[in-house]
Amino acid sequence: MRGVEESGWNRAVEVTADNVRVGDAVTLGGRTLTVADLNGLPNGAKQLRFATGEILTLHCRSALTVTRLSPLPPRAYRRRREDR
Repeated sequence: MRGVEESGWNRAVEVTADNVRVGDAVTLGGRTLTVADLNGLPNGAKQLRFATGEILTLHCRSALTVTRLSPLPPRAYRRRREDR
């Protein structure tokens, strides 16, 4: 199945400084960077440090689209009655 990994699905999510997480994958300039660390800054901004060492400051009103691994929905684990 496309987009499915061992522990979940990749999905695109719009994030702000309030809900960005470590592990989110941000594509900037054609490069995919993974958030390795977050630091809170004044006025609700966050400093994102990527696994490659680059730093990006995300203002509290800025929004980015990131790729996030989300758990499989419960019905994905259920087997069909015919498969049992």
